[in-house]
Amino acid sequence: MTNMYMRAVFWTMAICWWHSGFGQLSVSLQGPPAGVIQQSGLWNMALINSGASTLEVTISLNLVDNSTNQPVLTATTQPVLLTRGVRQLKPMDISSVSYSYLSPAFARLGTGNGLLPVGNYRACYTFYTFHGERHMEVVLAEECIPVEVQPLSPPQLSLPADTAVVETPYPQFSWLPPVPMNLFSDLKYDLLVTEVQAGQTPQSAIQENLPIYSGLNLAQAFHSYAASYKGLDTGKVYAWRVVAKNGQAFAAQSEVWTFRLGKLPVPPLAPANGTYLELKGNSTAIGTGILPNNILGLQYYSYDKTHETEIRLTDEKGATLQTLRRTLQYGNNLIVVALGGAFKPGATYFAEVSDLQKNLYRTSFRMAQ
Repeated sequence: MTNMYMRAVFWTMAICWWHSGFGQLSVSLQGPPAGVIQQSGLWNMALINSGASTLEVTISLNLVDNSTNQPVLTATTQPVLLTRGVRQLKPMDISSVSYSYLSPAFARLGTGNGLLPVGNYRACYTFYTFHGERHMEVVLAEECIPVEVQPLSPPQLSLPADTAVVETPYPQFSWLPPVPMNLFSDLKYDLLVTEVQAGQTPQSAIQENLPIYSGLNLAQAFHSYAASYKGLDTGKVYAWRVVAKNGQAFAAQSEVWTFRLGKLPVPPLAPANGTYLELKGNSTAIGTGILPNNILGLQYYSYDKTHETEIRLTDEKGATLQTLRRTLQYGNNLIVVALGGAFKPGATYFAEVSDLQKNLYRTSFRMAQ
């Protein structure tokens, strides 16, 4: 019974000794706000020594990546002297910090005051002192805080412009990178395109609907809609967004923009290589033009006032195969004709027009074999 009593007295004295000597440190960590964070920003804190004696405190830091639960940085300070009261500890108060970098993304920080890579982290601090002749380590406090590193600006969409009408079912997308780029050790992008259903906002469409197109792990800030996918449909509204990643970890995302596909414009008729055959008077020798396709270009200089006339296309025997009405103006006139099915490769054909004085102008042409 006496032994049990003596043992209880011993442990009571030990607990009192602990509280009187070392249970006197309180810590208020002041984590940096989410955003761009310098390495030195990890050391803002208030230390409160409520004991009568001065404490010599060493601080160790373990920074853990929340996405992998793996440490990426550890650090240990030189001992800091704390007299009774509150001391607002700032980076400049720590004369020397020994860093160890456990991730390639952090290795580039070196011993300077660089910017932490984009990501979500957990910073855990241990505050300890050493006691006695054996220099026994005594832990005074342990605290953890979240640390979220974000770029100043997320990706900024560029093309197609918001609410734009595009003219191709395979559009080109482009955007501006997040800023600053040196926060990223492995910057990649995901491009998402989805259809906006009736009654949906663009934001809800991009969040709720399955993407009809996605470009994943893109290295450049531009991307062409792949021709191997089904082309976009006219009349539908599409929403798109770009997500920036540091490796495979989410970093930031752009706004949601929309666009739609308009009716594709019909390209104007034009002869191959911009070649126009000149209609000349009967007294002028003419050469025969060779057409690589069924588009015939004619050039005619009119000395008459503006008038409507008929242009005839005939075969070698003079039989009319095709006619067209055109309004001709004084000066040079360029005329483009899509030939019908009556024109066959190898045969010679003529185009002719008369002026108001009944003078005939003509040229000859053949379709290539």
